[in-house]
Amino acid sequence: MPNVLWTVPYQASGKVIRAVAAITGYPLQLAQYEHFVDNKKSEYLTKFPHGKIPALEVDDRFKLFEGVPIARYIAGRAPETGLLGIGAENAALVDQWVHLAEQEISDSTTFIMGLVRGYITPYNKPIHDRFSERERRALKTLNDHLATRTFFVGERITLADIYIAGIVSQAVTVSVDAVLRPELPHLIRHLETVANQPKIKDIFGPIQYVEKALQF
Repeated sequence: MPNVLWTVPYQASGKVIRAVAAITGYPLQLAQYEHFVDNKKSEYLTKFPHGKIPALEVDDRFKLFEGVPIARYIAGRAPETGLLGIGAENAALVDQWVHLAEQEISDSTTFIMGLVRGYITPYNKPIHDRFSERERRALKTLNDHLATRTFFVGERITLADIYIAGIVSQAVTVSVDAVLRPELPHLIRHLETVANQPKIKDIFGPIQYVEKALQF
C-alpha cells in the first residue's frame, strides 16, 4: 500500500499535504489512525521512530515525517505546477514564508492551545501573552506583505500560500478572533482565496472562525 499518509483531520500540516497532493495529482492514501494510540505501537515506531505525525510511507525504502518536508517532496514530484517557486530566488522566497509561518505562527498557536486547554501546565498568563504577541507580530507581517498582492510569491499559488492558509485556518479557531481579524484583512482574504481553490476546497472545508479567543 504505497503513498500512505498518517495524520488526523484537524492537523493543519496534514491538510497542507493533502492539498498539495490534490493539486499535483499525487496519489495519496490516508491511514486508519488513532492519535496517541497507533503512534505508540511498535509497528508505527519501526517506521517512524520519533512517533510523530504527519508521516508518509512511500514504500519500504522511503519514509518521511514532519509536514514541510513531506509537502516539499510531493510538490517536487510535479515541478510543472510551480508550487516550489520558479527559479532559485522564488524557491528561496517560498521557503522563507513557509518557515516564518511555521516557526512564528504555528508554534505559537499550538502552544497557546496547549495552555488554554490544560495540556501544558501550570497555566501561565505572562507566557500566554508573550506567545500571543509573537503570533500577532508574524500575522501582521504576512498581512502587510499581501496588501499589494494576491499570493505570497509571484502571480500564482505556491506551497507558501497553501502552508500559510493551513496554519492560519487553525489560528482563526484559537486566537485570531472577531477583534483581531479586522486588523488582518489581506490575510483573511488570502485564506479564503486559497481555501476555495477548486481542487482543495473539500480538504479545507468551510473556514471556522472563533468569535472570542480561547481563554484558560
